[in-house]
Amino acid sequence: MTPLTPDIAVVGASLGGVLAAWRAAQAGCQVLLVAQEPWLGGQLTSQAVPPDEHPLIEHGGASQSYLRFREDMRRQVRALPGFLDRATLTDGTNPGDGWVSRLCIEPVWAARWLEELLAPQQAAGRLRVLRLSQLLAAQCKGADVRELLLRRHDGSVVTVRAPWYVDGTDTGELLLQARLPYRLGKEAQSEFDEPDAPPQADALDQQPVTHVLALRRQDQPGPIIAAPAGYARWREHRLPHYGHLQFSEQMPGRGRGVVSRLPWVASGQVLDWWRYRRIVSRAQWAGPRQAARADVTLLNWAQNDYALHPLLDGPLPEPAVREAARALSSSLLHWLQTEAPRHDGGVGYPEWQPAADVLGTADGLAQTLYVRESRRIVGRSTLTQRDMQAPPQQRSDAVAIAWYNLDMHPTCVSGQGCNAPVQPFELPLGVFIPAQGGNVIAGCKNIATTQLAGACTRVHPAEWAVGEVAGLLAAQALREGWPDSPAQLQRLQQSLDRAGVARHWSDDLLALAAGAAH
Repeated sequence: MTPLTPDIAVVGASLGGVLAAWRAAQAGCQVLLVAQEPWLGGQLTSQAVPPDEHPLIEHGGASQSYLRFREDMRRQVRALPGFLDRATLTDGTNPGDGWVSRLCIEPVWAARWLEELLAPQQAAGRLRVLRLSQLLAAQCKGADVRELLLRRHDGSVVTVRAPWYVDGTDTGELLLQARLPYRLGKEAQSEFDEPDAPPQADALDQQPVTHVLALRRQDQPGPIIAAPAGYARWREHRLPHYGHLQFSEQMPGRGRGVVSRLPWVASGQVLDWWRYRRIVSRAQWAGPRQAARADVTLLNWAQNDYALHPLLDGPLPEPAVREAARALSSSLLHWLQTEAPRHDGGVGYPEWQPAADVLGTADGLAQTLYVRESRRIVGRSTLTQRDMQAPPQQRSDAVAIAWYNLDMHPTCVSGQGCNAPVQPFELPLGVFIPAQGGNVIAGCKNIATTQLAGACTRVHPAEWAVGEVAGLLAAQALREGWPDSPAQLQRLQQSLDRAGVARHWSDDLLALAAGAAH
């Protein structure tokens, strides 16, 4: 078969990968986007995670295109007949009225929006999307990738040869196949002098993964899913790093010491876990549509964080970890349907049924695993916890901004996690560029951060901006190589400014951030 020869090959249709492909195609390049799942967009769509955002997102602090996406989602739902727009848990139009985000939306909506975003570039012949395709191998010469081998859904193998590549995978798969140096898991404190880093590094001490599941609360009981293999073991398994919890025990509410019967309320406080990631709120619909729009929530709780084995480079092969995480989520659903203590007495919620339609699957499970942590390039510079604790300042090499708590779920080996505030920060260009050069650009969670810093950059608006930078960087590199001179850096920054990719925090937003901290 004749090789595919784009200008830029983006491997992985994560949220960052999609934005990288879009921006590179917009810049006039011939782009190939390799997508493993049916839906494009990673954590926003195929992994089924509503946007995790910083507290000032309603005022700005993100790329213009990301803010436009948010407003488009709200405008679309406000235009639907019967929508009442009366969320109570957050300010602003929040379709699901969940409390994890100000924009709890159905992943299918976001998937359609991203398709519409890419459509003009596809129609113009600048972008080709190769769906249901998996990276098999990379042939390299030094740090340069010369050729990729992909396996299509029908078993055929496709060859790709491009001058430049973007790793848009959630796991840093291209870094692995290209044998580029990368970091994984916890770094030792001696490496970057991070206050919360451990004395010893451990690549296997990674954040857990989660296979998200959509549930619809019907008026009447429905079919009970069969108990998955290993259900009895999961039912009794304790989560030692979440306060010794198991399915059948009570759980702390939102980390504040309030005990709540899973998944309802305690002491009249809104801490129930059904509304945590609710994406459809029946109370926000009127008339006949109300009956059709029964509550839908996303099951992404401590109980289905899979932390027995790390996903990457561990003793258990990656496919086995993925399958185990899937079985854990199915086991939790079976327990909820059959054994969970009911808020009104008795046990089991058989009226909670998989909501397959909102995730594009037959069983209501997300199309793929939610991955919090990736292999991370060894870059020209590294973003660390120290960068996020320092007072905000404008960097001369800044290419994007981000802000989110240092939110790290208890890890697979040590069980160490945290959720600590940080300062608004900027991303330097060097975190996108491998220290040894070559022709691969980081375009997702695989930028050069420490594990602690990556816990702040893994969320939606940050990954979105990372993708935009990667795409525009690839487009410029195609013309003139890496931006090694001040003039080249300036040209890249000017292209980012024209594209509306924020590089610095405004004084107004920093003042609001300081006020929020107090």
